[in-house]
Amino acid sequence: MDSTMTISVRDLMSYIYRAGHIDNRFRSNTTLVEGTAIHQDVQKMYEEGDEKEVALEHTFTREQLTLRLQGRCDGLLQSDHGPVIDEIKSTARDLDELDEDSDPVYWAQAKGYAFIYADREDLEEIQVQLTYVQKQSKEKKRFLKTFSKEALTSFIDECIDQYMSYARIILHIREQKQHSIPDLSFPFPSYREGQRKLAGSVYRTIQEKRDLFAQAPTGIGKTISTLFPAVKAMDLEGMEKIYYLTAKTITRTTAEEALQFMGDKGLVLRSVTLTAKDKICFQDETICQPDYCEFADGYYDRINEALVDILMNETLLSRPVIESYAKKHKVCPFEFSLDLTNEADVIIGDYNYIYDPKVSLRRLLPDQKKKTTLLVDESHNLVERAREMYSAHLPEREFLILSEDWEYENERLSKAAEAIYKDLVRLRGEASESFVVEDLQGEWEESLERFLEQAERQLQSEPVDDQSEHLLDVYFTAQSFLRILELVDEHFKVIGDISQGEFNVKLFCLDPSHVLSETTKAFRSSVFFSATLSPFGYYKDMLGGKKDDYILQLPSPYDSSQIDLVVAPLSTRYKTREQTAGRLAGLLYEQVKKQKGNYLFFFPSYHYMDLVYQHFKQYEADVAVQEQGMDEDRREDFLSQFVPGGELVGFAVLGGIFSEGVDLRGDRLNGVAVVGIGLAPRSLEKELIKDYFQEKGRNGYDYAYVYPGMNKVLQAGGRLIRSESDQGSIQLIDDRFLTPRYTTLLPEDWGDYRIVK
Repeated sequence: MDSTMTISVRDLMSYIYRAGHIDNRFRSNTTLVEGTAIHQDVQKMYEEGDEKEVALEHTFTREQLTLRLQGRCDGLLQSDHGPVIDEIKSTARDLDELDEDSDPVYWAQAKGYAFIYADREDLEEIQVQLTYVQKQSKEKKRFLKTFSKEALTSFIDECIDQYMSYARIILHIREQKQHSIPDLSFPFPSYREGQRKLAGSVYRTIQEKRDLFAQAPTGIGKTISTLFPAVKAMDLEGMEKIYYLTAKTITRTTAEEALQFMGDKGLVLRSVTLTAKDKICFQDETICQPDYCEFADGYYDRINEALVDILMNETLLSRPVIESYAKKHKVCPFEFSLDLTNEADVIIGDYNYIYDPKVSLRRLLPDQKKKTTLLVDESHNLVERAREMYSAHLPEREFLILSEDWEYENERLSKAAEAIYKDLVRLRGEASESFVVEDLQGEWEESLERFLEQAERQLQSEPVDDQSEHLLDVYFTAQSFLRILELVDEHFKVIGDISQGEFNVKLFCLDPSHVLSETTKAFRSSVFFSATLSPFGYYKDMLGGKKDDYILQLPSPYDSSQIDLVVAPLSTRYKTREQTAGRLAGLLYEQVKKQKGNYLFFFPSYHYMDLVYQHFKQYEADVAVQEQGMDEDRREDFLSQFVPGGELVGFAVLGGIFSEGVDLRGDRLNGVAVVGIGLAPRSLEKELIKDYFQEKGRNGYDYAYVYPGMNKVLQAGGRLIRSESDQGSIQLIDDRFLTPRYTTLLPEDWGDYRIVK
C-alpha cells in the first residue's frame, strides 16, 4: 500500500497554527476573487528577473511514511542581498492595525516556501517578505525578515512532527478506502432493468474524463446506479473525490442510504452531508461571533481534536452525526462540516456549493477539482436554480433606509448609501412598470465599492443589533450584485424591476449555460441525471453540454399497463377558471370514486387550488391541503397522512415541494391528477428569455414556457409509479394536452391514454 501523502504548505500551516474564534461579522464572499485580483496587481509590479507563482516541493520521510509538501509561492524576487520569498495577503483591516506579528499563519506559510527554496538552492539564508494589501484603498504594507537555513530546517521539522499524528489518521482512512473498493460488489442481489447500463456509462464517463447527460426513469435506482460506479472509479489514477449535488433534502438522504448499502457490503470511506447554515446552527439566530455564540468562541482551538475524533469513529457523517460531535467538542456544526470536506471522499450537498458564485466552496482548489467528479441529481432543477444564482438585484428602498438610519452615526456610510439610492432614482425616472435597461450608465462599480468599504468598516467596529443586521443584509446584496455585474455579457439583461411599488435594478441571467459550462469543465468529470431530462436537446443545451459529451436515454422499466392514464380536455386557462372550477372538482372526485385509495392533485397556483377546493368540499372526502411556507416538520406531517390503505386526497401546488422528490410507494399513493400544462404566467423576464432564444435559432416560446412547464407535469405524474408493483391512475386536465406540441413530450409509458369528457 502506498504510504505517500501530499499536503500543501498552506494546509499544513493552517492545521498547526490556526487558533482563536470564528468572527464572521461581515464575512466577505468575494475574498477569493478579490485576493486573486490583488495578487495579480502586486505581481504586475515585479521587476525583471522576478518570478511569480513559483512551484515548490519537498519530500519528508518519517517512520515509513513519505510526506510530499508542495505549493506555489506568490513571488520569488531578486535583491542585492539574495532571493526574497514574497507572500501576498489582502486584508479588510486598516494597515495601521498590523504589525509583523499580526498573523503567525501567514509567516509560517511563507517560511515553508522559504525552507523548500533554500534547501533546493543550498542557500545559507533567505529573506521572507509579507506584503499586505488593503482591499479597498489598495495601499500596501510590507514586513521583511531574514532566516537562516538552520532556523528554517528546525522550524519545518517541528511542523512536520506536529502534523504526523494527523497524517497517520488520514493515511489510515485512505488505506481503508483503497482496500475496500476493489472487492466492492453491487449492494443488491441483481440489477434492475437499465441499472447496469447506467452504472457502466457512469464508470466509462469518469474513466475517460468526459461528461454524461442521462435520463433514467423513476424507479430505476438512479442514486445507487451513479454512486456505485463513481465509488468504483475512485480506484482510477487521479480520481479522489465525489460531489453528489442535489436540490432536495430527501435526495440527500437517499444518497446517504446508498452509501450505507455499500458500507454494509464492506466499503469504508468517509462521506459528509452539508446542511445550510441557518438549518444546522445551534443558536436561535445565526450570528457567527464569539461574543454571541459559544460554538464560534475558540472554534479553531478545538477543531483539530474534533476532526480526529469524528474521522476515527465514523464513516457516514450525516447531519445528526455532525451535530453530535459538534456539541461534544463545542464547535460550530456548519464550519465543522465544511472542514470535514477536506478529508471526506464523498460530499453530499446542494448545487450551490459548486455552482453559486456567492457561496461556492472556495477551499476546493483547481488541482483538487481535476481529481473530483460531480454527480448532479435531478439536474433539470439546475436550469432555473442557475438562473437565480447568476442573477442579482439592488433595492432602491433599502439604500434609502440605510442613508437615513446612519445619517448621524456614520456620515460617510450614509452618503455612500445615498449615492446608490440616487443612482437608482435616476435610473427609474418616471417609469411605472418594469423595463429593460439598455445601458447601465454611471459609475455603479465605484459607488458599490465605496459603499462596501464604508459598510465593512462599520460592521467591524460595532456589536450586532437590528440596525447593523440590516446593514449586513444590504452589504451582502450589494456584494452579490457587484460580483454578478462582472459576469454580465450577452447572456444577461439588465431590468428596471417595479413590483408593488418597489424598484430594483436586476441583473437577469437569460441563459446560464455559459457559466455552468465554465464551472463544470474545471472538474475531472460530471454526470447530469434525472428522470425528466426531456427534451434532451433543451436540457443538454441549457446545462452547458458540449458536442462530445455522452448521452444516455433509458426506457422506463415499468409496463404501461401499470398506469391508467386519462386526459380530460377541460380548459384551465386563467379566464375560464371561475366557470370550470365546479366541473374540475367533479372530474377529480370521479377519479377518487373510481378506486379507493390516496390521491395527490396538483394545481398551477395556490389561488386556483383554493378555488377548486371550495367546490370539492361538497364531496365527502378526507382532504389535506398544502399551505404556503410550510417548514420541514409541516411537510413531514402532510406526507405522513398518506398511509397504506388510506383514503386521503391531497391538494398541492405544481412545481412545489410535493411534486418532486416525494416517494410514496405502494398503497401510500393510488392516483395523481395534474391540472394545467404548467405554463408560467407571461412576464417581462419570460418574454426576454423567449426573444433571446428565438434570436439564437431555437423555439423561444418552448424554451421559455413549454419545456419548463411540462417538466413540472412529468415530475408530478412521476410521483405515482415508484416500484414494479405500483399501480394507479393519472389524470391530465387541460385541452392542450391533446395538441401535438404536448403529446410529443409525454413519456412512452404514458402513450396509451383515454379521453374523458
